[in-house]
Amino acid sequence: MMSVREFNANASKALALVEAGETLDITKDGKVIAELRPKTANKLDDPEFRASYERAVAGLKKGVPGMTGPATYEERTEG
Repeated sequence: MMSVREFNANASKALALVEAGETLDITKDGKVIAELRPKTANKLDDPEFRASYERAVAGLKKGVPGMTGPATYEERTEG
């Protein structure tokens, strides 16, 4: 935890802590007003995740076999 005043005086130190993986709460008048944390990687930049994502999207676009158009009332209420 670090106050706004401390953060202003020690911004480089705060950023070094975040770069090292820490998450800092920034406070003002004793209340947390912000959270400073490491940026997470964009999963779509990961080739393996991207390929899996593209396969899932392609499957959704194809649809479910045998399901063409909206379900009837009877189909929705069976069961």
